[in-house]
Amino acid sequence: AVQGVAQPAAAMGDAAAIGDVAGACLALWRARNEGGGLILLTGAGMSVCSGVPVFRGADGSMSPDFLRFLGAYNAARKRAGLPGADDWFSFSVPQMFMPETAREAWAYWRWRVLRAAVQPASDYGHLARLAAWFGDERVFVQTSNCDGLHTVRPGSEQALLEIHGSLSRVQCSGAVRGASAGMRPCTEETWPVDAAFLTRLRAEPDWVPMCPACGACCLRPNVMIFGDGAFVSSVLEQQRQRMRAFEDSLTSPEQRNWVVLEVGAGTVVPSIRCAAEELGEQGSGGLIRVNPSRQECEAMHNRTTQVEGKYWPLVARSTEALAAIAKGLCQL
Repeated sequence: AVQGVAQPAAAMGDAAAIGDVAGACLALWRARNEGGGLILLTGAGMSVCSGVPVFRGADGSMSPDFLRFLGAYNAARKRAGLPGADDWFSFSVPQMFMPETAREAWAYWRWRVLRAAVQPASDYGHLARLAAWFGDERVFVQTSNCDGLHTVRPGSEQALLEIHGSLSRVQCSGAVRGASAGMRPCTEETWPVDAAFLTRLRAEPDWVPMCPACGACCLRPNVMIFGDGAFVSSVLEQQRQRMRAFEDSLTSPEQRNWVVLEVGAGTVVPSIRCAAEELGEQGSGGLIRVNPSRQECEAMHNRTTQVEGKYWPLVARSTEALAAIAKGLCQL
C-alpha cells in the first residue's frame, strides 16, 4: 500500500534539478493505481547509451560515418552516370538498392544492422522494471528506433509499434534494373535477420543479400525510408492494430486512462514527439518527456499550450532520468 504521495519531493535530492521528478512519479502512480495504462514512446536518444550511433545531430547535420557512406555511394552513382545524393533525404531512398549502387547501399545498412546488434544498456533495464511494476499487460511501446532493443523484454513483441520498421527483418527491395520510382517488392514476406545472417554480414563486407523469392532483386531492411513505395507494411499494420486495441481497452466514456512517457525523441523527424503530445493530451495521466536538451524538452512541437498538471519535462539523458523515476517510485 502507498502511505503518501507527497513524500518523493523531499526524497529526490539532486534529481530534482532535472525537473519535477516527483510530479512525474505521482502521475505514474496515479495511472497505475487507477487501473490505467502506460504508453512508452522512444526515439534515437533512448539507444545512445547502448552504443547505437545516431547518424545526424539535433540540427540535422550528418555524422562523419554517414558522410563516408554517402561519399562512396555518390562515387558509384557517378560511375553509373547518375546524379549524386545531397544528403540523407536523397540517399536513404528505395532507389539506393538498384544494382548500380546496391553494394554501397548495403555497406551503409550493414553498418546500421551490426551496430544495432548490442546488449541494451541500463536505461532499457529501468524501462523493463517500470513495465513490470506497472503490469506488463498494461504497457505498450511505440518507437521510431529500428534497432529492436525493445524486444528483449519477454512478451514485448506483442506490445510494440515500430513506426519506421525494424533492422531485425529484411524484405525484397523490388530494385530490378530499369525499375521506376514506383518499384514494388515481389512478395509481402519478410525474413528475420538471424544469427546466420549477421555472421555473413560480418564475414563478407561486400556481400549483397539477394531476395530468396525472386532472385532478381537484392534484399533490404524492412525499414521505412524516404519516398518509400516499396516498404512491406504487413508487420507494421499488425502492430498498429494491436496498439489501437490497447488504447480501446483503456478508453471509457469518461476518460482515456493512460499516462505517456517519452524518451529521447528528436525534432528533425518529429514523429514520436507529435505522437507523444497527442496521446498525452488525450490521456488522463498527461505526458512525461525526457530529453537532454532543455529547449527541446520544454518546447511543444505541435501543441500551442501545455495543460497545467499534465506535463513534466525532465532535462536529462535517459539513464539519469529513468533512474531518478525508479528511485522516486520506490519511495511512494
